[in-house]
Amino acid sequence: MAYNKLQTMRDNINAIRCAFMLDVEKRAPDAIEREVLRRYSGFGGLKCILNDANDLEDAAKWSKSDIDLFAPTVELHRIIHDYCLDDRKVADYVESLKASVLTAFYTPQPVVDAISDALKYSGVEVKRFLEPSAGQGAFIDSFLRNDRYPGSEVLSFEKDLITGKILQALHPSTTVNIEGFERIDPDFNGYFDVAASNIPFGDFAVSDPKYATSKEIAYRQATKTIHNYFFLKALDQVREGGLVAFIASQGVMNAASPFVRMELVKRANLVAALRLPNNTFSDNAGTDAGSDLIILQKHTVKKALSADEEFFIQSVVDRDTKVPGNKFFQAFPQNVICTEAKIGTDQYGKPAIVYKHEGGVDGIAEDLRKALDESLHLRLNLELYNSNGIKPPTLDPIKPKPQQETKVSSVAQTPLMKQYEEMKKKHPDAILMFRIGDFYELFGKDAVTASEILGITLTRRANGKDKFIELAGFPHHAIDTYLPKLVRAGQRVAICEQLEDPKLTKTFKQKVVETVAPPAQTTAAPTVEPVKEIETDGSPDYSDNPDPRLFAYNLFGELEPRDTPKRQHRAVPKKEEKPVEKPKPWAEAKPLPTSKFRKLTEKELEFYGSLNWDDNPPINGFYEAMMSIAYAQLAERDRLAAETAVSTETIVEGGTVIEKTEGDFIPGLQPKVSAQKPETEEVDMLPRPFSDDIRFFHHNGSMVVQDGLVGFLSDVKKNSATFTPLDIKPEQVKRAMLYITMSETYQQLYNYEAETHEASAELREHLNQYYDEFVERYGNLNEKKNAKFILMDANGRDALALERGEGGLFVKADIFDHPVSFAVDEVTSVDTPMEALTASLNKYGVINLEYMSSLVDMDEDAIVESLAGHIYYNPLVSNYEIKDRFIAGNVVAKAESVRDWIAREEERIKDFPGYDGVEPYIALSKDSLKALEDARPRRIGFDELDFNFGERWIPTGIYSAYMSYLFHTDVKILYSSSMDEYSAEASRKNMTIWEEFCVKGHYRNYDGMNLLKHALHNTVPEITKCIGKDDNGNDIKVPDPVAIQLADAKINEIRNGFSEWLEAQSPEFKERLVDLYNDKFNCFVRPQYDGSHQTFPDLNMKLLGDRYGISSIYQSQKDCVWMLIQNGGGIADHEVGTGKTLIMCMAAHEMKRLGLVHKPMIVGLKANVAEIAMIYQTAYPNARILFADEKSFMADNRVRFFNQIKNNDYDCVIMSHDQFGKIPQSPEIQRQILQAELDAVKENLDVLEQQGQDITRGMLKGLIARKMNLISKIETIQYKMDNERDSVVDFKQMGIDHIFVDESHQFKNLIFNTRHTRVAGLGNSEGSQRALNLLYAIRTIQERTGKDLGATFLCGTTISNSLTELYLLFKYLRPNELERQDIRCIDAWLAIFAKKTTDFEFNVTNSIVQKDRFRYFIKVPELAAFYNEITDYRTAEDVGVDRPCKNEILHNIPPTPQQEEFIHKLMEFAKNGDATILGRGPLSETEKKAKMLIATDYARKMAMDMRLVSPAYEDDPNNKASHCARMIAEYYRKYDAQRGTQFVFSDLSTYKPGEWNIYSEIKRKLVEDYGIPAHEIRFIQECKTQRSRKAVIDAMNAGEVRALFGSTSMLGTGVNAQRRAVAVHELECPWRPSDLEQREGRAIRAGNEVAKLYADNKVDVILYAVEKSLDSYKFNLLHCKATFISQLKRGALGARTIDEGALDEHNGMNFSEYMAILSGNTDLLEKAKLEKRIASLESERKSFGKGRGDSEYRLQTITHDIANNEATIGRMKADYARYEAVAQRDSEGNPINNLSIDTCSLTDEKNMGIHLQKLALNTDTHRQYQRIGEVYGFPISIISEPTLVDGHETVQNRFVVEGEYKYKYNNGFIAMSDTHAACMNFVNALEKIPGIIAQYEERTAKLKADVPLLEAIIAKPWGKEDELKALKSELAALDRRITAALAPKKEEHDEIENKPTDTVENNTTIVDAPTPADNKTMVAESAGYYRRTSSPSFIMPRHL
Repeated sequence: MAYNKLQTMRDNINAIRCAFMLDVEKRAPDAIEREVLRRYSGFGGLKCILNDANDLEDAAKWSKSDIDLFAPTVELHRIIHDYCLDDRKVADYVESLKASVLTAFYTPQPVVDAISDALKYSGVEVKRFLEPSAGQGAFIDSFLRNDRYPGSEVLSFEKDLITGKILQALHPSTTVNIEGFERIDPDFNGYFDVAASNIPFGDFAVSDPKYATSKEIAYRQATKTIHNYFFLKALDQVREGGLVAFIASQGVMNAASPFVRMELVKRANLVAALRLPNNTFSDNAGTDAGSDLIILQKHTVKKALSADEEFFIQSVVDRDTKVPGNKFFQAFPQNVICTEAKIGTDQYGKPAIVYKHEGGVDGIAEDLRKALDESLHLRLNLELYNSNGIKPPTLDPIKPKPQQETKVSSVAQTPLMKQYEEMKKKHPDAILMFRIGDFYELFGKDAVTASEILGITLTRRANGKDKFIELAGFPHHAIDTYLPKLVRAGQRVAICEQLEDPKLTKTFKQKVVETVAPPAQTTAAPTVEPVKEIETDGSPDYSDNPDPRLFAYNLFGELEPRDTPKRQHRAVPKKEEKPVEKPKPWAEAKPLPTSKFRKLTEKELEFYGSLNWDDNPPINGFYEAMMSIAYAQLAERDRLAAETAVSTETIVEGGTVIEKTEGDFIPGLQPKVSAQKPETEEVDMLPRPFSDDIRFFHHNGSMVVQDGLVGFLSDVKKNSATFTPLDIKPEQVKRAMLYITMSETYQQLYNYEAETHEASAELREHLNQYYDEFVERYGNLNEKKNAKFILMDANGRDALALERGEGGLFVKADIFDHPVSFAVDEVTSVDTPMEALTASLNKYGVINLEYMSSLVDMDEDAIVESLAGHIYYNPLVSNYEIKDRFIAGNVVAKAESVRDWIAREEERIKDFPGYDGVEPYIALSKDSLKALEDARPRRIGFDELDFNFGERWIPTGIYSAYMSYLFHTDVKILYSSSMDEYSAEASRKNMTIWEEFCVKGHYRNYDGMNLLKHALHNTVPEITKCIGKDDNGNDIKVPDPVAIQLADAKINEIRNGFSEWLEAQSPEFKERLVDLYNDKFNCFVRPQYDGSHQTFPDLNMKLLGDRYGISSIYQSQKDCVWMLIQNGGGIADHEVGTGKTLIMCMAAHEMKRLGLVHKPMIVGLKANVAEIAMIYQTAYPNARILFADEKSFMADNRVRFFNQIKNNDYDCVIMSHDQFGKIPQSPEIQRQILQAELDAVKENLDVLEQQGQDITRGMLKGLIARKMNLISKIETIQYKMDNERDSVVDFKQMGIDHIFVDESHQFKNLIFNTRHTRVAGLGNSEGSQRALNLLYAIRTIQERTGKDLGATFLCGTTISNSLTELYLLFKYLRPNELERQDIRCIDAWLAIFAKKTTDFEFNVTNSIVQKDRFRYFIKVPELAAFYNEITDYRTAEDVGVDRPCKNEILHNIPPTPQQEEFIHKLMEFAKNGDATILGRGPLSETEKKAKMLIATDYARKMAMDMRLVSPAYEDDPNNKASHCARMIAEYYRKYDAQRGTQFVFSDLSTYKPGEWNIYSEIKRKLVEDYGIPAHEIRFIQECKTQRSRKAVIDAMNAGEVRALFGSTSMLGTGVNAQRRAVAVHELECPWRPSDLEQREGRAIRAGNEVAKLYADNKVDVILYAVEKSLDSYKFNLLHCKATFISQLKRGALGARTIDEGALDEHNGMNFSEYMAILSGNTDLLEKAKLEKRIASLESERKSFGKGRGDSEYRLQTITHDIANNEATIGRMKADYARYEAVAQRDSEGNPINNLSIDTCSLTDEKNMGIHLQKLALNTDTHRQYQRIGEVYGFPISIISEPTLVDGHETVQNRFVVEGEYKYKYNNGFIAMSDTHAACMNFVNALEKIPGIIAQYEERTAKLKADVPLLEAIIAKPWGKEDELKALKSELAALDRRITAALAPKKEEHDEIENKPTDTVENNTTIVDAPTPADNKTMVAESAGYYRRTSSPSFIMPRHL
């Protein structure tokens, strides 16, 4: 039966109504009600419920296919509203309903029954049943039907509120939780027998912090995909042997990541995996989604994986079709339930196999049952299930009997066996694992032995003629499971790897890579190959890289790299013992690790020995130590039991302790003295409640003292904990107590000082006393004997950080001497008033003249006089302020306030006769006011401003006035700043709204008010249309480009009309608006920072000169440092080579020295962070710097390093970007920021849902997924806050109060939220975790200081590609200032400073495609002022850096014949999308959407080298590699005497060993063709370590390396190899201007000696561009961008608008530009653009004409309606006049009833009323009017109409009074309980006539009012007719020019080609002279002109 939306909707509504009723009545349902409830099937196929359905007007927005569902949806909302007590509850229900649209797809009952019946038939008895996603309970009903499991306990979960109510009503006897499955109580772990469900699926995150913070990657991954999470969580809930049977999406088995599947089969046996057909849910839920049935049986102690489980783990992707799958179904195709399969796409458009079953649901269920029975029969372990987990059986593997003889060498062997025998001879005593393809194979005796140990299958294979040999094997990725078992069994193992891919060669080449041996007490004699001893405990590790060639297990089951040497763990024999000659074939337990600890008691041994390392990872040092002791002690006990005949009972426990423990026992204690035992038993060592208060430093594992006993805490909660005593000796008790006292004192001291910022001398004195006493008695804390003991404490790492190493000794940390959580230094004297000023600002934050006078020994007047020009009196704060602070920022508002103060004070003292005392201050204030007015920016006039409709700063009243004018009705617009949301209302809608500004879509109409909201937000509605039906009858929706274009045109009409309307306003209005803008935006002044007075007292210039050649500090560096000091941070936007590193070091040190910051941090690139630290130490040799090397952030050292930062008062902490990302951030700040992002996502989701039917599932899913991910992150953070408080030092606790971020552009990908999700150029709104971590840190500092900044960004490319990056800079550094400007999100910022362009271009199918991007930026000077207020921008020329100039050369390369041919193919591909033209497979659905990006990428590869397109192409002497090699060789020879060096950059085809790449190709040519030594050519990718990288850089500076190749990321930063650089070769153009600048800066920087002395102080930058490729266009575009960005930074822009261009990395080029550039004729590009614009305008004109036609039709309809209404009114008036003429009335004017009934002889009202009531009940006129009587001469008729009542068809009768029209009262129904009212029905109908007339007259008046508006709309001409004509004329002229120019150009070209070749190859450089025709670029005016070499036929691109 096909899916019926209307019937499903009705069933759902009836079920919801019934459930609400039952809830109100508090009762269980009866049989009929249960049936009604069971029909509920959710809203998964009913997206219509997202539409508005509040009133009848909303029906116009509904699609034709869904309009039948409008009334039921209204009813649904009404039911919810009627049964809810408040609006909040209503909103919760509605939101829950909408969320279920994506997930509520219920399973057909026959499918569920097939599963439950199969399990029952297999013998599964269920006592405790779990349903984690129950829906209405289909699985519960099926499993428990017919009372098949009496007394069973059921727990179910359902997240949807309404579905949960229905579930509760259907199953009142079960426990139903209306919440997510993740909320299940932990007490249910291991409780249930069976968990079965159809679980939700999708990339929705789940809020389970325990999983999210797990160390296992599978659990962390599972929280990001809900279907994976349900599997792992359900396995936790079922008992050992219990079953999990879930229907899930194919994503579980098809997912590329194997970790979740590996974890599943690690913890459970695979019982069944069946793939269901896509039409399983078609009838029930209207969706075709692929799904699988997976059944698992929990088995946590399993020893190995089966072959089926190995297949289950492996996902596969078909190379040709790109269809994902699973190897299990390849092995078991019978487990796919289908009758038909074909390649198609899934619901998200990705390639997939679509399975169908022609038998429908019943056929699916039948085949499923058969396949399931077979799987259960084969794999279900009933014994394990019935054991209830008490003793899960583990079957021993069958031990095959080895054959007596395996004569291998006596027969002819296969080549493979010959190789095996050769290897085996070298390792006769080892099991040889032989890698063949994807498997490790074992032969002969090795196979027999391995099969016995591992339990793997033993088979035989042919070996030569008529002979066989034993064979066993396993998949290569399972080696980490099997290798430890072999080693543990005492076997030595040799691993033989393949040297070549067997798929690419016919013969195998093998080599022994590793030999693995078990640990032994002595080392065996070496074999032929070197042997590495690897110890293992046999536990499997599912890590990210389990390749055995790279990793092996150590003693603790941890993976370690094999290619690094391991320590040999050898037991040292006693002197009197003789060393054992041969190793024993087993791994003995070693006493060494336990020799430092006491033996455990039996009780402790039983507890810790039962713990499993995998399931119970050590949470701190104490547990780790105890578990180590337990395992070693158990092994020792087993060994002793085996060696001695004495029974276990005779071994005295005390004796064992004395025998094996070194130094931890009481001398003289004899264990056999029974009298001592009672003394031991007197102490109660059992766990007990902790009696003391829980302090902030108490955690699980904390060591404490209670009742004179030392113990540890567990189960720590807010007000309670459990204390477990430790059984230790008296001496150890004293040491522990002293340590505990010291540790707790430290915790109290640090916490007190951090919270109060007050020093505690008393606590510090106690801490010193306890520490000194401990060290005197027991030695330093970090001595080995103490460190191991201290690490047993959860706070032990904090305590060890109380010491630091200096000069080989342990010394006290700074906290012993002074507070480290805040600054305590006090300045007592200075030398100059300027230094006194700085000190005053530091101490008080203001100018304190009294304090300054005490510091500098000058009176206050003298100080003020000496600081004239540096300080100004500010009457607003009644104090002086520094110039850089007073004349800065918003000077307009400040001047106005000062002016008001002066006027107010002068007015106050005007009539005062004497001296008031304020006069001097008024004079000072006037001087200050003059300084402010002089500094005020030039006022921007109205004509200079660009106004965007929707700018948040413009009052909404202005928008309301404009829209009221435009819509000819009163419009009110409001703005919510918290939501960044506009709302609009019209008092009365009219034809302007309904017709002129209306777009009619297939599913809904967008009237003027809808488009107004889009215009305010600068968005365009997503309008869709239907192009047919899918297999389920659902609409196939695609974007409607015509409607979208029309909507965009009308929105632009609204937006563009705003400026015209403003222009027409009065001068006073304009002035007020301009004043408002200037006061808000054009009010910023950047101070002129002069840092020349700074002396930098601690700076060691001598060392800087000796090591780095720095003889003096640039003035620019001084100014920048002073700016940073005054502002408390900012942006140092200095070009490469201008000394940013020294600025950073000096600013950090000066801020620290002056006390402006307490603990600064520098964060730099990994490549140069060590150099930063070295420069800092050189500049300030006495500074205390903490530099994080690679070892500092290793897992073992990281916590210690964090504590060092926390506990010490360093001058600076320096680390890399990557290391900074590992610092834990403050949970409170994280939650605050993520909550803000979540709120924004929720608002956007609400806005999206309001679009109703036009939104796509993808749009909705994207926002919901992001919402769920953010919720998950927030809840994970909350979990950490609740459960891991103070466990690790976070950034906030470290005391860092300023961050210097070097190369800050690395953090530009910051999270943001926007409505413009489909607009190009905004970047990734998700951002990166690296950037988010930096935001957390900066917000932590800003929250502490209450100010903006708090950080310094240093970068020469702060704006790397687009001006939108400015917003993210401001978001980091200026959040408060953005809020003052009413900018709270990027949309608000874009509304003010950006203009969105929307191009509608024809694609190859002649369809119009919309492409939006923020291309134009307006109000740029104000934007620049805002940026420059906190920025110091300097170029190398500004600074005066002695560096070479750039000599840029565009080296033109004609295309090779292969490239010419491929260019034509590319053009064909761009036209028709046929990828086979390019020699590759057809485009997938996903790739089709990115066709132009693919075409752009191919064009880039083609221009670089044809071999990047296909290896089939051959080398060409004229390709780019050849040209580059020739140029490199020329420079090589030219500067050979000076050993000149060159850089070669390419981000495309970088160096990869074993693969063809452009680097290696050019090197080959240089070596073979030009004789350059190979060792002088290096690739930066070869340098794998910092040491090797530095060696290459040093070699290049020394001239030993002459050419260095690299990419922008690896060679563009952190490389100072410029000493001999003479040229930079740009093989291809990067995407960003900043990348070009970074590349060129490697050579163009200070210290380039060869260029300065021998190359005219110039460095040649050669740009290689292939003609008819994108090279020249991209280079030119980037130069234009770089020019704009530079002008913006300087604030030197002449224009107020910037055009950024339209090429970007993520979208490629548009079709028209691409075709024109590849053709090589830019006139064709002009023509393509004109044609595109003309086509767009003609389409718009057509849409306009259609709209006008609709308005004409509407006018005709209205005119007709007016005529009809007037005729109707006339007739009704005649009827009423006729009635009035004969009507009789009583004294009160009420009409007297004059009723007569034809079939009733009685005339009294009672009998006539009864007769009428009988007529109403019993008459059936079969829809015909039938006379029954009259009243006042008007006939009365009755008509019968069919209707449905309670599902039964019946009739209802209505009565009418007939005149000119039929009149009814009460809609024709008579009163059935009142005979008088029944009789008066007809008179009342006649009495209503005047009211009806009034309604018609009112309606007619409204229609008449709309007529002039419609006539105006019809008469309105299309406004772009002239523009279209002009464009057509321009196109015609261009056509003529192209036609006229083609022939002569061809002849000229032929003449050039026939010239001798030597004229072309001449080395002279040709410079094009600028001409009016040629000096235009493809984007904007070029700043300069390229030089070029080689072919003179290059065509410069024209202006677009």
